Amino acid sequence: MLFQTEILVPANTPASAPVETRLPVYPGITQRIWAGFPKGCFGLAHMQIWHSGWQVWPWSPVQSFHWNDYMFTFEDRYPITVEPLELIVRGWNLDDFYGHTLTFMCTIEPAPPEGEIADLIRTLEALGIMSGT
Repeated sequence: MLFQTEILVPANTPASAPVETRLPVYPGITQRIWAGFPKGCFGLAHMQIWHSGWQVWPWSPVQSFHWNDYMFTFEDRYPITVEPLELIVRGWNLDDFYGHTLTFMCTIEPAPPEGEIADLIRTLEALGIMSGT
């Protein structure tokens, strides 16, 4: 399932006080991520994605996505199985004149129920494909 949101980041929004928007999602595992920056950002508008108090994308807390007229896209399997079932898009903007509307999208596949995962692991172990820890 595809989830999408946009975030308007006003001019002169500092990294120390970013704007945020919440993207409600269903439980599951992310498959593909998109982070888009319109023409005119010139790398001044920044975006980070958070879940449950942790920065998820980019992985390093000192990094952010920022570019001009570009859509970052990549595959990443990140489980979203604990409350709150939402992603937080944080943005700041070093542009002193223009605000910028950034786009975030992700696809999420439903996660199999925990019982099914345990059954699959036992089956793989019994077949010698996977060893227990």
